[in-house]
Amino acid sequence: MSSYYRYKRKNTTETIEPLPTDGSVLVTALRPCRDDPARVTLFVDRRRLGRISLETKADHDIEVGTRWDQNLSDLLTNELNQGNAFRAAVRILTKRSKSKFELSRKLKEYGYESDAISWAIDELTRLQVLDDENYARVFVRNQLARKPAGRRLLTGKLRERGIETEIINLVLDEALEDRDSLADARKLAQSAARSISDRHQPEVRVRRITGRLARRGFDYDTIRTAIDELDL
Repeated sequence: MSSYYRYKRKNTTETIEPLPTDGSVLVTALRPCRDDPARVTLFVDRRRLGRISLETKADHDIEVGTRWDQNLSDLLTNELNQGNAFRAAVRILTKRSKSKFELSRKLKEYGYESDAISWAIDELTRLQVLDDENYARVFVRNQLARKPAGRRLLTGKLRERGIETEIINLVLDEALEDRDSLADARKLAQSAARSISDRHQPEVRVRRITGRLARRGFDYDTIRTAIDELDL
C-alpha cells in the first residue's frame, strides 16, 4: 500500500483502504495550492491523495473526471509519496528543529516510505532547511547555557541524534575552545556540594559529587581537581 493512503490522527498512523485502480473511481477535484502556484492538490473519489505539479497534470491530461486506473496510479505514486513526506517533514520542523536522523525516524514512525523520506530529506537539505552542522551548534549552545557539561556528555548527546563524528568534533572544538572546563566543573561541584547534606561522611559526599560531574561528561582529572578544591 502506498504511503499516501496513510494519515496521522492523535499521534498514531492509521491505514485506510486503498483506492481501486480499475477505473471505477474518478478524479473529483484539482485544487490550486495557495502556497505553491506550480502545484494542485489531487482528489480521487473525494479523497485527498496529495499534490502534483501542473506539468504532471498537463503531461498526463489529468482533469476532473479522469478515470483512476493502475497506469495513472503508477505514474503518480512517487510524486505523491515524495510530496506528502516533504510536507509532513515541514510540519514537524515547524514545531521543533531536528537533525536529519531524527526527522527521518519521525517520518518512518508516521508510515512514510524510505524512498520518499530520503527524497524529502535531500530536498530540505538542498533548500538549507535541514543542516546538521547548524543544528549541532545550536544544540550545544543551549546545553551549555543551561548547565556546564563536558565534551564526553555532549558527544554522546549528539551521537544519539545521528550527527556525524566529523561534525561533532568540529562543533565541539568551536564551542569548547574558549571555555574553561575546570571552571565549569568547579562551578558544578560547588553547586552539588551545597545540595548534599554535610551530615554525610566526606567520602560519601565526594562519591556523590564525583558521580554528578561524571554524568555531566567531565573527565576524571578535571573532576579530581575540582573536588580537591572543595572544603569537605
